[in-house]
Amino acid sequence: MRQGNDGGAPVEVPEDIVERIRALCLALPEVTVRVDGSLTRARSTARSFDIRRRSFCLLVAWEDSTGKLVPLLVLRVGPDEREALLSIGYPFLASRAGHDRIVVVLTDETDWEEIRELVTESYRILAPKKLVALLDEHSDVSPYDDPLDPPSLSRHE
Repeated sequence: MRQGNDGGAPVEVPEDIVERIRALCLALPEVTVRVDGSLTRARSTARSFDIRRRSFCLLVAWEDSTGKLVPLLVLRVGPDEREALLSIGYPFLASRAGHDRIVVVLTDETDWEEIRELVTESYRILAPKKLVALLDEHSDVSPYDDPLDPPSLSRHE
């Protein structure tokens, strides 16, 4: 396994964050997970949550120049939403992956209800109309009641 810059433990997304994002994404219709373990000097395993082989949510962590772990979520957004989020600034950053994406830095202050909304909207952007309609039929159902206490999952990577 690759070591962080300090020679310590490998850089990885904390398991509680992985589980929260997994629960949010897998609650959506026909989502699959791809895991990319091709690590770079300071990047963790990447988990891509896909709809029909297209990523709507990418979870990865980087090690910053001070050696601190920085979990990131890359999501699809519409142009107006992207502009609004970027005007807020941190924790929202522009993505180098494209003008239809936003990066969210996940911190101890993360608003998990907002993350749920952003993940769902990202899914809607890529999902076929049939799946969006299915999602709309169940829009009053939350993936779980308390976003700070996700349920144990039966589906794993």
